[in-house]
Amino acid sequence: MNSPAPDGSPWRVSRRTAVMAGALGVALLTGGLLTQRRSRDPGNRDPFSDEHLPAAPDPTDEPVEVVHCAGWDAASRSPVSPMSEAVARKQDAAGGQYAVVVLAGGVARAVVEVCWAAHHAEVWFVDDRGRRYRGTAYRRWPDERLRVFEVRGWRSGPDARELAGEPTSRVRVRRHADGTIRTVSTDTELSGGGKLQTSRDWADWPDPPSENVPVPAVDGWPVLAGLTGPVTVRPGPDEVPAAFPWKPPHPLRPRHITELTTDGARFRTDDGRVLTVKQTSAGTIRLPSGKLLVADPGWLHVAAAPLAVPVAPGQYAVDVFQVAENGKPETTWTVACRMTVTDAPVASWELAPLEGDVALELGEGEFSGNPVDTATLALLDHTGSAAFPSGDVDTAMPGDAPFRRLSAGQTDVVVVPGWSDGSFPVWVGRAADGSPSRFVVDFLVPDLCTAEPA
Repeated sequence: MNSPAPDGSPWRVSRRTAVMAGALGVALLTGGLLTQRRSRDPGNRDPFSDEHLPAAPDPTDEPVEVVHCAGWDAASRSPVSPMSEAVARKQDAAGGQYAVVVLAGGVARAVVEVCWAAHHAEVWFVDDRGRRYRGTAYRRWPDERLRVFEVRGWRSGPDARELAGEPTSRVRVRRHADGTIRTVSTDTELSGGGKLQTSRDWADWPDPPSENVPVPAVDGWPVLAGLTGPVTVRPGPDEVPAAFPWKPPHPLRPRHITELTTDGARFRTDDGRVLTVKQTSAGTIRLPSGKLLVADPGWLHVAAAPLAVPVAPGQYAVDVFQVAENGKPETTWTVACRMTVTDAPVASWELAPLEGDVALELGEGEFSGNPVDTATLALLDHTGSAAFPSGDVDTAMPGDAPFRRLSAGQTDVVVVPGWSDGSFPVWVGRAADGSPSRFVVDFLVPDLCTAEPA
């Protein structure tokens, strides 16, 4: 069985990680953010060594030239869609995208990508062939300071994988709600084969990036990149570029959640199969505290975190949604589970955070979720986690049934089968006035991750 994260926090994974982990039967996550893999690397290598994470260049005070633009084109070694500094300042103030290319001696040394709407800034270092080799991603915190989110590295090679491929090294920093560092995790492809994953203290980093610094003004990015010499700004057009060659990171976004929880709705998969949604009532559950817990029924004793969005204490209807392929009942599987709070129409869907979550910890396509080790989920009030003996819960594992329901004292639990281990997001549907109207557990069934309503 899986263990909770070493620091006791819920797991945080991406849609792709969850789907691939389930498909491969691999659901071990460690440190809350990275999929654990077996390493073929012998010995205890330093994850911060140059082999694993390319070193940042030494600071310099030589004169630099700054180009404000949409981004950097490594193939042509040139800025994309230059803009004036005035436009960059307007983009900065409005939370829009812009980039800064910093050149020294006429050669690009660093590229900065900024989008405050996503709380994101990233400083890339560029080699003499125009290729990025190390980048530090920051998050802008409410106290107007930048804190390191992740450091990424690309090992140089003849295939130039760093131009388009995944980084060969990642160092992820996770934090408490006050911004202080909790853990530092590394994930590295070794040059001799295999992978190395470990956790280290920030103090063990021999040459850490700038950390917990004030948010720079538009003209302050060269200093953050270690380029402190006199600055010349290259003029550019006074217009916002029509397109940008990069996208800011966003946590997992909702995809057809309303259709997924509509009886009779149909989806067409990439290969032409038709999946039809069937709704089954699972009765009601009582929430005496108003805090819904969605967790593995076999791990209710491991301090699983409830959702951070409360509702009024009361009794709420629960429905299970399954799909059948081409109308064949033998191909039926569960895709979602919904708790209805009110009858108000849903105006918007968003991720329902877990209690204690730090939203700024989530990267591209990531979400928060409690660990699942039995391919089964339970919905109950968080105060009822000790009300159901483990033996009773074990007997309620649904098997082929779409759900099982147990009652004890002032609360109930609905147990629903999934399709894999890992972690699953919960979406909160909000009414026009912002109040919660629905909670939907998304089982991230692979076919539906790309299918479209038919």
